[in-house]
Amino acid sequence: MNATAYCRIQAQTFAQVVQNGSEVKLDAWLEKYNGGVSAGVINTAKVMKNVSYPKAWDSDPYVLIPNISSSLRKDTKVEGMGYPSYVWGEGLVVANIFGPYDARLMRRSFSHLGQAVELRVGSSSGMYPRWGAFIAEHPGSWSTLTQCPTKSVFKDGSWAYRFKASSGGRSATVLLSGEGDPGYRFTAQGLAEAGLCLAGKVPGCTRSAGGVFPPMGAFQPAVMKSRLESVGLLKVEHVKEDMAIIL
Repeated sequence: MNATAYCRIQAQTFAQVVQNGSEVKLDAWLEKYNGGVSAGVINTAKVMKNVSYPKAWDSDPYVLIPNISSSLRKDTKVEGMGYPSYVWGEGLVVANIFGPYDARLMRRSFSHLGQAVELRVGSSSGMYPRWGAFIAEHPGSWSTLTQCPTKSVFKDGSWAYRFKASSGGRSATVLLSGEGDPGYRFTAQGLAEAGLCLAGKVPGCTRSAGGVFPPMGAFQPAVMKSRLESVGLLKVEHVKEDMAIIL
């Protein structure tokens, strides 16, 4: 759900820099993840060790969209890059703990929208030390870090994800952030908000009568952005290019 929620708002970046038929480069950098360790992520890793599937899927950036048009297939790596790498304006970039999920879900959305996007997903090098420091500051939560967060972790947690899109000499940067444990507050309440939208409780939030869609395929990005901001789940900052540097 975290990747799904982040994908919802990246459409706002495209609105500023993309024209029909344009090719886009998008960088997605996770800069802050202060919270517990998601039990879902841990259990998924355990399950994956015991399942059988074609190993070629591990390295296929488009495994969720195997029939994607060749004109939209721009990436050769799942996360779009190798690590560590130095990126101008961001600094040293390392692997994102959610990178493979985020990258594949975003590409599914791009394909649905007919967008040719060259994507890179990673984390700022300072994200992990900050996460470690956050955990060290909450010793009472250590025994439950891989389960549900304690009240203090749930309350004190926070996250930040930076997106930079560029196309045809134009670019825009958006910093998304939120308060509370990202793996539980944002996930649970974000899922509830998606349900309210699909149930018709949020006027104007859907853009399709029904079907099976990728993240944000069924939602109106501007309406969902406004809704998530109004309930305190999301903060969106449009960053000036000369200010687009690490937190």
